[in-house]
Amino acid sequence: MKRRPMILAFVSGKGGVGKSVLAVNLAETLCRQGHRVALLDVDLGQGACAVLLNETPVASVLDAVRGKARLIETLHETTGGFTLVQAVAEAAGADGLEHKLFRELDTLLGDLRRTHDVILLDAPAGVDGAVRWALDRADLGLLVLVGEPTAIADAYRLAKFVWQNDPAYPLGALVNYAEDEADARSVAERFSRITAHFTGQETLYFGWVPFSAHIRRSVREQCPAVRTFSPVARVFDRLGRALTAGRPVPLEAPAS
Repeated sequence: MKRRPMILAFVSGKGGVGKSVLAVNLAETLCRQGHRVALLDVDLGQGACAVLLNETPVASVLDAVRGKARLIETLHETTGGFTLVQAVAEAAGADGLEHKLFRELDTLLGDLRRTHDVILLDAPAGVDGAVRWALDRADLGLLVLVGEPTAIADAYRLAKFVWQNDPAYPLGALVNYAEDEADARSVAERFSRITAHFTGQETLYFGWVPFSAHIRRSVREQCPAVRTFSPVARVFDRLGRALTAGRPVPLEAPAS
């Protein structure tokens, strides 16, 4: 029997926390681990995934909505081996066509479920319609945290919104821009204490990514950091295996 595909939604309380960089690098990592991966960039303002990859899909889902392309033409096979889909390619956004766009995304997601075993949804920051669409369809929401007070506050508002609508919603946490493992655990633990105190809920901690010159350089060069053998590639390999196994990292004990 074919295994049901896993759908993961990357979300954040604010922009600038490296969410799309994590999504792109994780997509390539999961491909290398033998998964058939699709990454849907559902930022309706202007997505970043194609730019980070230095690739240009032939068409966006919005083009299909406007009758300028067929839906199958939105499937772009990347150099890294995964399927990339852009909801919107230009900065103008969905231009009032959000309802039709989400309907086409649902059709596309149904098709991808039959051909891929991991589907990543890169949602915009905040709690707008694309974020709600992504979380509604995901098996797990991945909240990207950074150890900055305003970012923690915005992440808490997003988590609170999610749990007010569905108290049982599975929300994971990834810490980005961490100095080291101790710093990452400190951020994750602090966030869990806040959410436990005010909502009675806690996120599932899946790991961390360092504040890395290698990653910053890869962004400038528009080439995912995991394409070169490095400590960063090993970090994403560990993240990929933890996520696909559904295996959170216990905060009370060091990671093995």
